[in-house]
Amino acid sequence: MNNRKIALGPGAASLILIVVVLALCMLSMLTLVTARNDVNLGNRTREMIESVYALNDRAERRLAELDAVLADIRAEADGTEDWLEELSDRLPGDMTLDGDIVSWTEPGENRRLDCQVRVYPQGEAKRVEWVSHRLIVDEPEGYTEWD
Repeated sequence: MNNRKIALGPGAASLILIVVVLALCMLSMLTLVTARNDVNLGNRTREMIESVYALNDRAERRLAELDAVLADIRAEADGTEDWLEELSDRLPGDMTLDGDIVSWTEPGENRRLDCQVRVYPQGEAKRVEWVSHRLIVDEPEGYTEWD
């Protein structure tokens, strides 16, 4: 019978050690690249959230301006038709009145917020109520995040 033993010499152990070290180096590089991409994605997300919150803040401030105008008009107006005409004349900024709906747009860098509120007549308990608060993203034609 032929009894042969397979013996691993010092060269085979060194080869296994080199393969293990190379594998660990590759895993550490992949971890580093993944961490850097996660930081970049987190920063882009933070910037997007800050810009959306800034738009919402401006929309709420504009609503407060409109509410102040409505409070003044309610104190001065006599009838329903009078206060709608007065409101149409005293609307702040680029707001438009269509029936009992006041509309305006808050512009941002590549986003805009289209806002609509309903105004209530003098006898109602509340003066305004949100109808629509739509965020619209304006991306250039053919734009992708990977460009």
